[in-house]
Amino acid sequence: MFELENSRSGVETLKYNNRYIHSKYNPMKEAEQFAQGNKELINKEVVVLYGLGLGYHVESIHNLLLEGSILYVFEGNPQLITYCKKVNPKVFEYDNVKIIDYDNKFFYKKFSDVLNDVDDIIVHKPSLETIYKSNEILYNLINDFHIIKQQHESQPEMILQAEDNLKANKHRNTKNILEFINSKNDVNKIYVITASGPSLDYDLNLLKANQKKFHILAVGSALRTLVDNGIKPDCVVIIDPREIVKKQFEKIDCSNIPLCFDGKASRWAVQIHNGQKYIFNDDLEDDIIIRTSGTVAVAAMDIAIKCKAEKIILLGQDLAFIGEKSHTNTFEKTYGFKDSYRSNLKNKYVKGVDGRLVKTTQGYITFKNKIESLIRNNNNVEFINCSHGAFIEGAKHIEFYKVIDKVK
Repeated sequence: MFELENSRSGVETLKYNNRYIHSKYNPMKEAEQFAQGNKELINKEVVVLYGLGLGYHVESIHNLLLEGSILYVFEGNPQLITYCKKVNPKVFEYDNVKIIDYDNKFFYKKFSDVLNDVDDIIVHKPSLETIYKSNEILYNLINDFHIIKQQHESQPEMILQAEDNLKANKHRNTKNILEFINSKNDVNKIYVITASGPSLDYDLNLLKANQKKFHILAVGSALRTLVDNGIKPDCVVIIDPREIVKKQFEKIDCSNIPLCFDGKASRWAVQIHNGQKYIFNDDLEDDIIIRTSGTVAVAAMDIAIKCKAEKIILLGQDLAFIGEKSHTNTFEKTYGFKDSYRSNLKNKYVKGVDGRLVKTTQGYITFKNKIESLIRNNNNVEFINCSHGAFIEGAKHIEFYKVIDKVK
C-alpha cells in the first residue's frame, strides 16, 4: 500500500496505492511551493495543518513561521507517522511544532480546541486521502471544515451581514448567555432539543403532555411549531445572520420565551423578539464560548451541555428527507413559501435510524458530522436521538414514547 522510493532529486518520496504523496521529481521544491501557497495562513500566531506526509512541507512551513507562532500538525494515519520518523525525524524536534498523531487519546479534543483559535486550516490533501476508507469520521471532519469555509467565501455579503449584525447586537439591552446557563441550576438535567425536521410533528402531542419533565431548547425554525401546539420552550436559539430569520418570530408572543442568540445572528430577528435576550460569542472577552460549527443544532446542544445536562434528547433532528419533506408542517406558515428544499438539490444517501438508506444532501451530512463531533467530545452526557431520519453516531436511537416511559 505504501512504497518508499528515491525521487529524481535524491530525497525519498512516498507512494500510497500507486499515487505519490510527494513529488517523484523534487519533493523539497514542491514543499516550498506548498508553503508559499499557504503563506496567508502561515502568518498567524496559531497555524493548523492536517497531514504529515514525510514532513517536507512541515519543514517549509516551519521556516516561514512568525516569531512566537506555533504550528499544530494533526495526522490520522499511524503509518505516515512511522515513515516520517524514519525519513525525516527532525520535524519532531522543532520547539514550535506540535505533531499530534491519532494514537493520542486526546486527538479529537486537541483538534477541536485549536479549530476554535483559527479561521482556516492548511490541508495536505495527499496525506488526507490515505484515510479516506480507514477513518471516515476524521476525513469528513476535515472536509466539512473546508466546505463550510468555502460556503462562507462564496457568500461575501453574508460575512458583511454577520459583521453588521454583531455591531448592532452588541449595543442592545441583552444579558450574557452565562446568566441563562446559571439560571438552569435545578435538579432536572434532562434536555430536549427540538429541530424543525418533519418528524417533530409526530411527537408534538407527547411533548406537550410531558413538557414539564424537561428543559426544552428550540431552534428558531421550530419555534412556531411548538407555540402553535401549546408547547413553551425554555428558550429559542438562533445563529443565522440573514434577515429572513425574523419570520420565525413574526406574530408570536415571545415575552415569556427567552432568546439565546449568537452575536452575529440576524439583527432583525433579535429586534423583533419581544422577550428576554441572552447573547453569546459577542467577542467581548466572553466568559464562555458556545460552539456553533455552522449549525444551530450544535449551538443548542452546547448550551444544554454548558447547563450541565445529563441527558439530551433530540427531536426533529432528521438530517434527511421524510417523504418529500425537509421541515415540519408549519414551514410555509413561517416563511411564506412551500417546503421545496429536496427538489432543488442533488440527493445523497445515508444510513437511517432503522438501518435503511434515506435521502439527504451534502449540507445535511455536514451538519450530521458536526453533531457527531460534539457528541464524541462529551461522553459524560447521554444523547438520545428520537428523530426518524439519519442515524447519528454516538447517540442512542429510541422512540420518544419509550423515553417518556422512563422519565418520572
